[in-house]
Parts: sequence; C-alpha cells; structure tokens
Amino acid sequence: MVIYCTPRGNRGGSAAVYELLEYAYRIEYGGELPEVRKGFHGKPYFPELHDVHFSLSHSAMHVLCALAGSPVGCDIESPRKISSRALEYFSTPDELLLFEPLELWVLKESYVKLYGQTIASIRDLRFSRERGEIIAPDISVSARLYRVGNCDSGYDCRAAVCSIAAALPDSVIFV
Repeated sequence: MVIYCTPRGNRGGSAAVYELLEYAYRIEYGGELPEVRKGFHGKPYFPELHDVHFSLSHSAMHVLCALAGSPVGCDIESPRKISSRALEYFSTPDELLLFEPLELWVLKESYVKLYGQTIASIRDLRFSRERGEIIAPDISVSARLYRVGNCDSGYDCRAAVCSIAAALPDSVIFV
C-alpha cells in the first residue's frame, strides 16, 4: 500500500484528487489511469482491475490518495474546530479521552469509505487504543493516523487510512 498527498493549491478538490490518483497510479503501476466508476454509495473503483483498490479525500489545503491491493479507505481534514453538537453525534466521551476530535473524525470517515457506507453509519462506529495501537470497530481492519503538514504553509492536517489485509505504511509520500 502507498499513500500520496499533495497541496491542493487553487484547484478544486475533485479535480486535484483525481490528478493525484492519476499520478499515483502512473508511479505505482505504470501506464494510463484506467476507467473509474462509482459504486452504490459513491465509492470510486476500477471496474477492470479487481486487485487494485484506492480511496480519495481532499481538505481545504490537501488531497490524499491511498492505493492498495485490498480494500482501503482514507480521509484528510485541515485543522478546524468541530462543534460540540457534532462531537456528541459521532463520538463517545471515552473516545474523546483517547483521540483528538479531528483524529476521531478522520478515523471514522476513512472506515466508512473503506466499506463504501453512508456517513449516517459513523455514529455507531467505535474506535479505541490499546498500548498505542488503534483498534478499529472490526478487528480485521487496520487503522492508522497520520499528520500531514506542509512546512511552508504551516498547516498540520490530520489523515487516517483504514484497510483490510494490507499493511499500512508508517508515513505518507508528500509530492
């Protein structure tokens, strides 16, 4: 599995994230980007390639792309305050003792993207930590948090990746 990130610049989020997917695919697999379709809940996939999975995300400042040989979900968020009402909706007090609010949000969003679920299911997902390891709601899922920063801009985004059967890299490739 590889995870690529780049500053979004002045491009729209959707355009920038597909440019990053095209770049990552070319670097990792060579050739042109295959056809991309969207599943029932909008999860993009390659209909002709059953052994290449990807997930895409964009924030106000960055775009993120994860490529893997098994299902994967990713999310990235720029620094922001999450309202107390939103926190009450998608988290428990126990989770907030273990994670920063933005960390918890990206974990849950990446898990939802892993399975191509709707955001409505985010409320029932519970993450925990044991001896520094992140424990996902489904024990067959690996989850990792990343801090993605652009030293020049001073932004310190939070990102997360959830995957089935794929080892998660320790860092993100920043291009």
